[in-house]
Amino acid sequence: MLFKVSGRVYETESGSGIPDLFVKAFDKDLIKDDYLGETCTDRQGNFEIIYNEKDFGGKFEGNPDLYIVVKTPDHHHVLYTSKKNIRLEANASEHFEIAITQANLQQTPSFEDDKKLLKILIGIAWIDGVLEPGEQKYINQIATKKKLTEDPEIKTLLNQPVPLDECYQWLQNYLGNNPTDEKYQELYENISTLISSDTEVDIKEAELLQFLSDKKTRNQKLQERLMKIFLDSKFLKKVISDTTGEAKIANQGIKISGYYARIPNLILSQLHSTKSDHLLKDDMGKIYLDDNFAPVEQETSVEELKVIGELPQQLSGMFLRNGPNPQFRPLGLYHWFDGDGMIHRVNLSNGKASYDNRYVRTEAFEIEKREGKTIWPGLMNLPRFDGPHGIMMKNVANTSLVWHNSKLLALWEAGEPYIIDASSLETLGSHNFGDKLKSTFTAHPKIDPVTGEMIFFGCSFIMPPYLEYGVVSAEGEILHTVPIDLPTPVMMHDFAITQDYTIFLDLPLAFEPMRMLEGKLPIAFEWKRPSRIGVVPRHGDNSNIRWFSIPPCMVIHTANAYQEGDEVILVACRMKYCNLLMPFYDKNNKLGEIDLETLQLYRWHLNLKTGAVKEEVIDDVASEFPRINERLMGRKIRYAYASRVAGYMKPKPLFDGLIKYDLQQASTQTHELGRGRFCGESAFAPRPGSTTEDDGWLLTFVWDAVAKQAELLVIDAQDVTAKPIARVLIPERVPYGFHATWLSSEQITTQQS
Repeated sequence: MLFKVSGRVYETESGSGIPDLFVKAFDKDLIKDDYLGETCTDRQGNFEIIYNEKDFGGKFEGNPDLYIVVKTPDHHHVLYTSKKNIRLEANASEHFEIAITQANLQQTPSFEDDKKLLKILIGIAWIDGVLEPGEQKYINQIATKKKLTEDPEIKTLLNQPVPLDECYQWLQNYLGNNPTDEKYQELYENISTLISSDTEVDIKEAELLQFLSDKKTRNQKLQERLMKIFLDSKFLKKVISDTTGEAKIANQGIKISGYYARIPNLILSQLHSTKSDHLLKDDMGKIYLDDNFAPVEQETSVEELKVIGELPQQLSGMFLRNGPNPQFRPLGLYHWFDGDGMIHRVNLSNGKASYDNRYVRTEAFEIEKREGKTIWPGLMNLPRFDGPHGIMMKNVANTSLVWHNSKLLALWEAGEPYIIDASSLETLGSHNFGDKLKSTFTAHPKIDPVTGEMIFFGCSFIMPPYLEYGVVSAEGEILHTVPIDLPTPVMMHDFAITQDYTIFLDLPLAFEPMRMLEGKLPIAFEWKRPSRIGVVPRHGDNSNIRWFSIPPCMVIHTANAYQEGDEVILVACRMKYCNLLMPFYDKNNKLGEIDLETLQLYRWHLNLKTGAVKEEVIDDVASEFPRINERLMGRKIRYAYASRVAGYMKPKPLFDGLIKYDLQQASTQTHELGRGRFCGESAFAPRPGSTTEDDGWLLTFVWDAVAKQAELLVIDAQDVTAKPIARVLIPERVPYGFHATWLSSEQITTQQS
């Protein structure tokens, strides 16, 4: 069957036909617009294009969605396009009457406009850091047509990368304040050809290009459509890639590369802000930027700290704790998890103590420090899709510290570890295990005390695989990395190991970035989603993982796991649900129960032979930050320790005591901190040469909110109800933070760079 599109192009003022104009017809398609034909107008301005079903696949797609483009005789400049008035399911014969003003005909684009357009195309081609052969060829063709091949500025731009901000400015200058549809069409066509010059344009890229040409699209609708493109897993697998095609997780989380980099900054820069709940934003600021959650303003060192009591001579080493300390005012909705990492340390030796604190100086931290402001928003905001400095998400390295292979690593679960000099606390740089780390790296790796292996995982919130599992040798080499299938991305903060197995927690705290476009938070606890625990052999893979279904719940931190007969036994702090430490108000605007109040120390028995699951409450007093003597990691334990939740201080996540659990006798002992005194996580320091599990000390930072005094408490782990053995008074405020660790003097002397 033959189809025809005909028409007449004439001057608006005189009605006279315009000859020699170039006319092209297209079928608008999702993947790539089908070219239907072309012709030139005759002396009377008439044109006719004949095409058939083969030109657009009509038998399978229906009739074409028709639009035409009219250009100047040299084909360089668009005079008219009907792309915004597409004739859906066009008839076999369609006719157009097109009026063009004399002013439009006489307005020949200037040499400067041609040069501006060419500079934009060069800038977009350079955004990913590489000028591909196909891009080079297309740009050379444009330069030749516009007689710019010998222009000195163009020659320079073709030989060195163009900064993102400069390309953005060119785009703004080219379009001006009131760009015409024709100017948008010309820009669209050139960018479209540039992007497809190396690779076929797929569905998602075609949708993106369609939006580049539509200046009237409302901002919110644009965000929604672009987010659907960006967060589509198939698209992301293609665009977030390195030269080998594997997922690239850079020092600061996800870095821009590939086709993301080709999307003009004009569009991407709109995607780092969303509607936000101003009441929640105000509440979060009052909680996490106030009182002892507030950051300290400087790094400091203090020698010869005052000690009340007596420090044990055998207690020689350092107590370290990582935590958030934003160096500048945050952007958007601030969460406690967002602040720049700062390590607080107390050195203990010969009965004396000293204190210092230092920032973890990640790449993004140093960039913000140079610019004197916050550039990247935090967890509860859209990432910087415009990728300032090539970084979408900032690695804050603020969560925990681990000692492995004589290296001290600062950790954050959405990026690479950073190496810290244990002597000076200087940041030595990021650590990707000799370029073998291809995923993010958990903030809670587990060290097997017998083999020396470090077991880790990495989660992806954007594209599958949503979970990667790995094992690092005692010598620091990645031995084993495999993907583990999860149906959707979830917040998996911790896991556990036994002598032979690794235990994963697939629980219903789901991450849904699209929720942010509706003014909601990206993380939601989904009650109807299955909860399950996975058990996989340490060097196994997805083919031999075994999943055990459990009632809906959330586990942020585990204490330990071990094997006993046919069972794997997991001990962890279980929540009924999780709001991720954010205040919750009922319909009467009354502060409701907070997730921390629902915490209980739990035990799960997972029978590998029968598939049966048994779970039991160990203690109904709310507690978090469970710790053990890590010499027994993955082995049967009798004792665990945790920080008691001060529920009366809600919505602030505060802890007013330390609990010692005797798992064998089903009993507890509590160290009471006293009125107005709050601690964080403790660390167990074993007594040198000890053979008894609880022979050692518990150390934790305490803030006395009444006296405005920071302290390090040293408690006898065998008698936790007694007064502290020693209280080390710190003349500087130590803000509340996250995870602590103890390094003995013997460990520190083995430090490697």
